[in-house]
Amino acid sequence: MEKILYVTDAIKLNTRCLDFGVFVCNLTHSRLTGVFLENKEQEARSRQEIIETAVGNTLPGVSASALKDHYCEENIRHFRNACETGGVNCAIHKDNGVPLAEVITESRYADLIVIDVTTSFTSVRETTPTSFVKEVLQEAECPVIIAPERFDGVDEIIFTYDGSRSSVFAIKQFIHLFPQLGDKKVTILSVTHPGGKVKGDKYKLKEWLGSHYDHIELVTLEDGNVRARLLEYLLVKEKVFVVMGAYGRGVLSNLLAPSHAGTVVQLLTQPVFIAHY
Repeated sequence: MEKILYVTDAIKLNTRCLDFGVFVCNLTHSRLTGVFLENKEQEARSRQEIIETAVGNTLPGVSASALKDHYCEENIRHFRNACETGGVNCAIHKDNGVPLAEVITESRYADLIVIDVTTSFTSVRETTPTSFVKEVLQEAECPVIIAPERFDGVDEIIFTYDGSRSSVFAIKQFIHLFPQLGDKKVTILSVTHPGGKVKGDKYKLKEWLGSHYDHIELVTLEDGNVRARLLEYLLVKEKVFVVMGAYGRGVLSNLLAPSHAGTVVQLLTQPVFIAHY
């Protein structure tokens, strides 16, 4: 892996998300490209809303546009300092257009996106994941990691698996991008309705994964409420990396329908890797 994108609202830098991006770059020996979304074409937030959104000191008596430029430059400075302190090479992209379109274009020429689940460009208060993050997860042309609110390392990788091509594709993507995690414990997690069977061949999957990992466990859970059982299992986990096959395109079909991945990224405090087929 060579190029990782750290995607952020130019006026609101999440330092915890940035720290995780630096960790991933150190792990994979990659460059971190900061994509600072300025949203100059469609900014709907007032000057006061920008002040309330931003992190840092305000400038009295200046326009909303000048205030945004100030916050952006302050955040870029902080980004560079964090990368330098963390020993990571970095680059800066200041994207002025429509945020979603800018991110999708950037993703076409990148290996991975790291994003904060609360990223938003609306003046309306949103729940997480925000509408912007949902759209990024649906449309991105490279895998996306939802950065955790706190991060204490990785002891276990959890591959959510429903037998579909897309769930296997996500696993392949993760293995390709993170060969450095080959010494971690792996759990293949499937959730079915009572009496149901997991589609695909999880034993062939385990055999294949044995070429990449030494410690592999198969876990199949049965419950009438697939979403609740999935969350019940994941929420008590610590120091895990959760891998999901897709978001919103019918991938991980029954396991994530109608929006299980959204619920997971809303509630989990662990990193979530999402790739769609």
